[in-house]
Amino acid sequence: MTNNEQLAQWLYRLVEILRSQGNSTWRRLVQTVSGKTAVIELDGTQLQLWAQEDEPLQVRIESLTEPQPVHFCSDAETLRDIITGFVTLDAAVMSGKIYVRGDLPDLLGINQVVMGILADSAINLQLQRLWNEFDHVWFSTPSPPPCQSLDQQKPSRGYLINQIPADVLNIEVD
Repeated sequence: MTNNEQLAQWLYRLVEILRSQGNSTWRRLVQTVSGKTAVIELDGTQLQLWAQEDEPLQVRIESLTEPQPVHFCSDAETLRDIITGFVTLDAAVMSGKIYVRGDLPDLLGINQVVMGILADSAINLQLQRLWNEFDHVWFSTPSPPPCQSLDQQKPSRGYLINQIPADVLNIEVD
């Protein structure tokens, strides 16, 4: 199975898990994505997603033959860090580890959907199984340990003053 096929299969399963729950996360997903198209990229694997406005919501996922402008781009390590709690979704977006493009209402809606999925994952065994399968099957790059040794860490205070030139520090103000 190719990366495109595997990622598409997981996305279809995610939609079906959310549909079977029928909770606020599902309702927010339907409200946010109905009638829209998006291109996503994970570790260089691009897929185009269509969400038809039909009731019930129908999602179609296809591989791209030509590169398209991306609406969401990230890597598996960032997703792993979010799921394990090493980084928040907002921090990943702010640091550029996750790229998102869209209008504000769509971005806020997707943010709420993702936060709902993360919250549901704590108690939903189907979501936990889906995540475990992704974590074990999708390739990963070796990453440094989550915590550096003390001698590699910068002190939390005082080191900024070392960046100020001595002649500036010696200026006396009356």
